[in-house]
Amino acid sequence: MAEKRLGQILIEKDIISPSHLRVALDRQKAQKGKYKYIGEILIDMGIPQEKINKTLDIYQKRKPIGQIFLDLGIISPGQLQKALERQSQFAKMAVRKPLGRLLVEMGFTTYNGYMDALSKHFNLAIVSLRGFFPSSSLQRAVGKAYARKHQIVVLEDYSTGIKLALAEPDPLVMDELRRSFPPQRRVEFCLADRLEIDYCLKEI
Repeated sequence: MAEKRLGQILIEKDIISPSHLRVALDRQKAQKGKYKYIGEILIDMGIPQEKINKTLDIYQKRKPIGQIFLDLGIISPGQLQKALERQSQFAKMAVRKPLGRLLVEMGFTTYNGYMDALSKHFNLAIVSLRGFFPSSSLQRAVGKAYARKHQIVVLEDYSTGIKLALAEPDPLVMDELRRSFPPQRRVEFCLADRLEIDYCLKEI
């Protein structure tokens, strides 16, 4: 039996309709330049980010970040293999080293390349905080100490939802944040440059 694809699962769970999937597939085929996965396109179409990501995790459909680096043409298979071997060496010393950071440290990619891969792995848009004026009152929505510890900047806080910028996604922190708000409030995450987040947090 053929393994079910993400789009088929989303239809079966009534998260999207067959017409949503057809439109997303058509958009994917029509793309020029930067490659986008179906999940990303569906989020662009207005399907809630949380529902896409939850389905990816429950059904183990999230693409490994190493494969994403390959899909984007950022690294070669040989470079990925070297990084995985280095990561395994760290693991034997009980040191957890995320693959993306390791690829940057080994000089196989840039920080921007790493951000691009993270964006696709977690289905999070990348935003610029240049010219953004952080608000002390907005930060209270997550708590200033918590925000500094996990490098979070609150971009928007409105009655039906909240939008947060992260320096680096952590599934445990993201889940904790979702559970800290009422179910009817939509929690939207995005990525921002670590230095820009640091600057914003210092200004608050």
